[in-house]
Amino acid sequence: MQATKVTENQSIAIFQEEDRKLTFREKVATGLGAGIGTLHSQMIAMFLLFFYTDMMKISPTFVAGLFLVARIISAVIVPLFGVFIDKVSTPWGKYVPWFMILGVPTAILGWLVFTDFNLSPTGKIVYVSVTYLLYSIFAALQQAPGNAAGPAITKRVDDRISMGQIGFFFIMIGAIVISVGAQPLYKALGGGNDTKGFSMLMGAIAIIGILVSVFQVKSLKERYVTKPKKEEKRPSLKEMFLAVFTNKAAVIIYVYIGAITLSKGIRDAIMIDYLKYYFHNDNLMMIIGITSLVPTILGTLLAAPITKRFGIKANILTSVVMSVVTSAAIMFVPASSTGVIIFLVLRAIDGFFMGLSTPAQTTMMPAAMDYTEWKTGMNVNGFMGSIQGVMKTIATAIAGSLTAGGLALAGYVPGVEQSSETIFGLKLLVGVIPAIVLLFTASVAWFDLTEEKQTQIAKDLAERRRDDQSI
Repeated sequence: MQATKVTENQSIAIFQEEDRKLTFREKVATGLGAGIGTLHSQMIAMFLLFFYTDMMKISPTFVAGLFLVARIISAVIVPLFGVFIDKVSTPWGKYVPWFMILGVPTAILGWLVFTDFNLSPTGKIVYVSVTYLLYSIFAALQQAPGNAAGPAITKRVDDRISMGQIGFFFIMIGAIVISVGAQPLYKALGGGNDTKGFSMLMGAIAIIGILVSVFQVKSLKERYVTKPKKEEKRPSLKEMFLAVFTNKAAVIIYVYIGAITLSKGIRDAIMIDYLKYYFHNDNLMMIIGITSLVPTILGTLLAAPITKRFGIKANILTSVVMSVVTSAAIMFVPASSTGVIIFLVLRAIDGFFMGLSTPAQTTMMPAAMDYTEWKTGMNVNGFMGSIQGVMKTIATAIAGSLTAGGLALAGYVPGVEQSSETIFGLKLLVGVIPAIVLLFTASVAWFDLTEEKQTQIAKDLAERRRDDQSI
């Protein structure tokens, strides 16, 4: 009896030690990576096609093919890399060291992608192909350790929500810096030479990215990774695949992430055309961004107390309902000054609930990763994180194809007054179709890893680590 009591006391002591709250520095370190990633993704999405075609004089057809090939290669390589990092450990940790190992070359390649060395036409084709493919691969590989590190750093639900808040805050900053500041910055830095300005801007982002990678590795500590015994057999790819896709929580999250990314991708791709031809004012793009910003920040600030009061699932499902309603309501917005105000209000409401729910969303994948380890005994966080990245890549590609196909079906002709059928098609693409896609996010209703269950799983995993370390 005495021995049993000692063992129980040891388990409690170990869990309490592991359960300590993260410092603010650690939370900032996890969030900064998301901000740097946003700087890169926004620059690529908003300016790379323009840079390649207008400044480097490369054929748009070639660029479109290059982008497609890069996505296909990334979608294949990322899961394989996820398997790799699950099966190996470095002397400095399992996941965190990859922030620097991948972060530094990604930063340098990001600069090279936006730098023109005045090569010959053939030389430019070769240069662009090599630098963009390498950049795409390294940037995609970062998703595996980036998504997998969370469960290795903390098991506390409140810390994960806080990390989500800070990460989303840095994402917002990154998006604002590029959408509002990139154009004046590259023009000012170039002094009349926009090509030079792009290179200098991406050079500055590269330096910031390298410093952030160093800060992350210096600040973050993996406390929840059990080193496998030498004689222990590593799980096969089939075993890892089964462990992940028999995990209901993981499947729900993948559906959720795919639907969110696809819906947003369709709306973002069509938004400027909708504003230009429906409201006859494409300058509303910046106003929409600013109008959505304040309520989104307000929602993010309220995320922690709201989630604590009502729970993760209730928070996210409320956001799902509001997103579907505000998106579908766009169909009824009139093409007038009043309609513009209504549209901005709808976007502000959607932004508020997005900010309210995003930090809660970030807790779901770490919970699913812990559950997989708890249920199967296998730590496959890297593989699970890589699948999350693949879902985003596939959803983004589908969004582009659906939007282009939708425009063609609607009879869209650029630069002319659009027919009533085309305007109706634009409204469907910006409102109804994203709303229909968002309905799939209601799968969260079946996400049954409650906060209490997550805490119990964390205790059980702590006890396993104690037992493993005592052998």
